[in-house]
Amino acid sequence: MTDRRFVFRWDVDHRVCITDGLPKIRAVCRDFGVANTFFVNMGRSTNLREWLGKGMTRSRAKLADREAVHLIRKTGWPRFVLESALARPVGLNFVTVLQEMQREGHELGLHGGMDHVVWSRRFHELDEEVLQADVNESYAHFLRHLGRPAGFSSPGFYSDERVMRLLDRLGFLYNGDGIGGEPRRATATGQPLRHWTIPVTLSGPRTIPFLEYHGAKRTPEADVLRQLEEHLEAHELVVLYGHPCYEGVHEALLRKVFAAVLEGGFRFVTMQAVAEQLQSAAVAR
Repeated sequence: MTDRRFVFRWDVDHRVCITDGLPKIRAVCRDFGVANTFFVNMGRSTNLREWLGKGMTRSRAKLADREAVHLIRKTGWPRFVLESALARPVGLNFVTVLQEMQREGHELGLHGGMDHVVWSRRFHELDEEVLQADVNESYAHFLRHLGRPAGFSSPGFYSDERVMRLLDRLGFLYNGDGIGGEPRRATATGQPLRHWTIPVTLSGPRTIPFLEYHGAKRTPEADVLRQLEEHLEAHELVVLYGHPCYEGVHEALLRKVFAAVLEGGFRFVTMQAVAEQLQSAAVAR
């Protein structure tokens, strides 16, 4: 019998992900008896300097976007401005909540460095030394409070061989920096590395999460579930991703997604479990 596996991976970018989204996601997971994977931003999610520069122009453009839901719409203007001004760290301010999630069986991984917005907007401008110091600091905080992470995901899927080499040096088991295709060895300069790349299999365009994209497009719920079921029928491993501040808040739809996954004969697994199975198979060969 085919082992059909489903991963729901969440990028915990912002404080509102933890305050508004995670309680609902955790409740749904408890009710269904499943575990998910959460990549946690240990640093800040917004900062006033970035937003008052080109960020304000970007925000206007994104607010007009009909394919994605901008953070301002997810948080509301007052909270967005407050968090931009205070620039408080995300994961570091909610260590107790995150430790509770680990005890519930969820996997926690690392999401970028200490400044999510800089990584998302100016990744390719960052010197390798700056990038390495940023990830090293975030990794050290995670290690001290939450233990050694198996997985890493880059903000906005912005990644390159510098990140791949760094993840290998730090001993990560896998990265989630890909959309489409099968799990594979991470590479740098054409050479395989020790860790794996496990891509998202179902998303909207431009790396927009599948459910968020259809929410922005106001796709009828029945059509969203039909597209999900078609994807499930065509795959044995499905990786869906989202942000707790959007998909997590829409609890009723999330419950229908979980139900469709289980009815399709899939079992929920974490990304770490997928990576460990890949590693075991590679060793056996």
